Amino acid sequence: MEAGTEAKPLADAHTSEVYLATTRVWLGSLVAQVCAAALTIGVIGSIATWDHSSALFDFADSPHGVSKPELGFLFGPALILVLLPIVRRRKPRVAYVRRYRARLGIALALWVAGLIALVVHLAGLNDEYTLKAGAYVASVLIVTGLIATLAMWPNGLATGVFDRRGEVAPAPESA
Repeated sequence: MEAGTEAKPLADAHTSEVYLATTRVWLGSLVAQVCAAALTIGVIGSIATWDHSSALFDFADSPHGVSKPELGFLFGPALILVLLPIVRRRKPRVAYVRRYRARLGIALALWVAGLIALVVHLAGLNDEYTLKAGAYVASVLIVTGLIATLAMWPNGLATGVFDRRGEVAPAPESA
């Protein structure tokens, strides 16, 4: 450094308030994203096999027809992928505080709505239908995604300040 110049303190640099993500939050984020992506792929696979039966993508079948996820099922997992708060993959693992709880709350509501829609859809089938793998896989993915998203809730997470250089400093104490 030149004589007479001082390094700018961290507070003067461009910074953002972040949660310091624990392993629980990071794994929850990863699992929830995988579940939402798998559900999206499942619905797309069901659309691709619309004209014939596919045990992996169908919910149920009977001698009179096949029960597949409707097109509306595509939007829930896709919205969850967009709405899930992003947790930085490399260290330091952080998640931006801004709108974190709101985005997480909406994603949780979408998981619950998807579970309700699936249960209502399956409950509406009569006795001649036999459940296929798609019903079981979708159920497991939705419940796992819901639990993983709940694991991302920021209770007990420390906060910090994240700058453009990738450094994290403790959050300034509010007086």
